[in-house]
Amino acid sequence: MNANTTVRPQEADAGVDIPPVVQMTNVRKTYGQFVALDDIDLTVNRGDVIFLIGSSGSGKSTLLRTINSLEPIDSGEIRVCGDVIGYEGLGASRKRLSEARLTTQRRRTAMVFQHFNLFANMTCLDNVASGLRFVRKTKPAAANARALELLDSVGLVDKADKYPIQLSGGQMQRVGIARALAMEPEVMLLDEPTSALDPETVKEVLDVLLRLHHEGMTMLVASHEMKFAKAAASEVIFMNGGRIVERGTPTEFFGNPKTVRAQEFLSKVL
Repeated sequence: MNANTTVRPQEADAGVDIPPVVQMTNVRKTYGQFVALDDIDLTVNRGDVIFLIGSSGSGKSTLLRTINSLEPIDSGEIRVCGDVIGYEGLGASRKRLSEARLTTQRRRTAMVFQHFNLFANMTCLDNVASGLRFVRKTKPAAANARALELLDSVGLVDKADKYPIQLSGGQMQRVGIARALAMEPEVMLLDEPTSALDPETVKEVLDVLLRLHHEGMTMLVASHEMKFAKAAASEVIFMNGGRIVERGTPTEFFGNPKTVRAQEFLSKVL
């Protein structure tokens, strides 16, 4: 794998004022009386790897899904590369964008899901090429060629003609990563990418993510893979009850957690 096949190029002019890749400001999301996200402020700059940790129901997955506009928000604002995501207008006149416009925005924020979400009736090649063909309207031959490059980048070019049912869990997740990369996203959103895998296949997925990190891919990762967080994270964010309770570098957070809730959590998972 190399940088020019997976990661968007850095800005050539270092003097340009580059907005954060993701900027969340006072974001709130509820489901009835349940507050899933409560006043979230988060800045993700290019090349950052932000690790979201916390117990089930703490808000990690919801946070990722709001950035990808899979979930609407009640209030606040989310920007990707300076552009407001999901809505147009302000205040009472704010309106949710049409699904067609949301689909266009999602090209910048590729999502990798816990349970792979591959198309069972498509080969690995077709799964990776599908977004290129149907969203970007790339010609079939060019889409297939690009898909083969990406499958090669995750070590699965020999599985191009296989169907998901013929793959291991780790292989399916790597196909999912290749499919996400096909859209040339500004940021990858990974929701528990290894939690559905058996221990023998976790490493092969983490190795791919670690290579992406070294090549400069911006990532937000919800995961309990603490070794990966220590190796790759630029910041660790601990969530509880829909709020960001504590944040810091891996050295700061794992070495000296400041809140009682974070200390309790780490004592159970480390």
